[in-house]
Amino acid sequence: MGNTVRTAIAHGSAASSAASIIAELRHDPQTSPALVMVFASTQQPLAEVVGPVQAAFPGTLVLGSSTSGEFIERGAVKESVAAVAVYGDMRAYAGLGTGLREAPELAVARAVETLPRTEAGYPYATGLVLLDPMAGNGEEATLLAAVSLDPEGKLQLAGGAAGDDLAMRATTVSVGADAHEDAIAIAVVHSKQPLGIGVHHGHEPLSEPLTVTKTDGATVLEIDGRPAWDVWADATRDAAKGHGVDVDAIAEDDIGAFLLRYEAGLKNGEHSYKIRAPLARNADGSLSFAAEIPQGAVIQVTRSEPDSQVQSAREAARKARAALGDAAPAGAIVFDCICRNLILTERFDEAVSGMSEELGGAPLAGFETYGEIAMSVGEMSGFHNTTTVVLAVPK
Repeated sequence: MGNTVRTAIAHGSAASSAASIIAELRHDPQTSPALVMVFASTQQPLAEVVGPVQAAFPGTLVLGSSTSGEFIERGAVKESVAAVAVYGDMRAYAGLGTGLREAPELAVARAVETLPRTEAGYPYATGLVLLDPMAGNGEEATLLAAVSLDPEGKLQLAGGAAGDDLAMRATTVSVGADAHEDAIAIAVVHSKQPLGIGVHHGHEPLSEPLTVTKTDGATVLEIDGRPAWDVWADATRDAAKGHGVDVDAIAEDDIGAFLLRYEAGLKNGEHSYKIRAPLARNADGSLSFAAEIPQGAVIQVTRSEPDSQVQSAREAARKARAALGDAAPAGAIVFDCICRNLILTERFDEAVSGMSEELGGAPLAGFETYGEIAMSVGEMSGFHNTTTVVLAVPK
């Protein structure tokens, strides 16, 4: 028996959205999916959606996340619920750990304590992680999850950080009907064929390597001994001028959009780097980032254009498809940063359709995250910002 992927998207109340996606995801009344993932905007509280979905598919692992945007292969929509069901001969298990902010080790331990690391007859395993980014330790939690699931580092991992439609107040993840803030959901999918992970970003270096010399959590105070904003302004001045932007006269209301075009590339291996998104310029000249950048880290200011972002989404899908080997894709689950939507604006649908095309027209569903997770895919492993992670399922 092969694998089948079905996707759904719905608007309206939480109750009506849940009913609609249940009807669309149901492949056959006699068959249950191995995995369902639900991505809900703040207009449809996650707990009110996943409860009915779990009740409709009692033998299925249901995972969920609040979002900052939802999409399926037909395009992206706001204030909706997107969902994906994976049918096939797989075994999926998950756990939920709360208290992620204060005790990440304990939260991860709770989430993984009942998960079987192996399953007889299913030689391949893939981890899935959904977490609350408001805890402020996405990188640490990702590494803890990877090590807890497989100390030898052989288990591949994909996932994302929940969103809340850019309110930046509270994000939620769920396992079954149990939804919580300040939590991490960790799952393992055991399969007879390997799932494929692809990850890529659309940024290129703009500056020479720079050293972060003073930090305070996710705030970078100084780079090369100078205020972080002064370094950013010098590195981007000429490139910004080409877009008609005077770096020295940017209005405060325009700083956020400007910084999303010129993000930080954190060196990650000899030939690659992970993107770190600066979110705000502070009064003291420091920059606040979406994830912690350690003091002493080597970074480069990067730039990104919409064309590059569209192509990077395609490249992530191409890599995921290649990782399937000879198998054709049945579909995919995508974790895509809200920052990419803000860069692409009306072209975000083009990026979504491009991913489906690279997967041979296969269905896909995903959400716009506050961070993306990909492990065991070479130098691009870890916790990311402004990056596309594609998890492809073989037929």
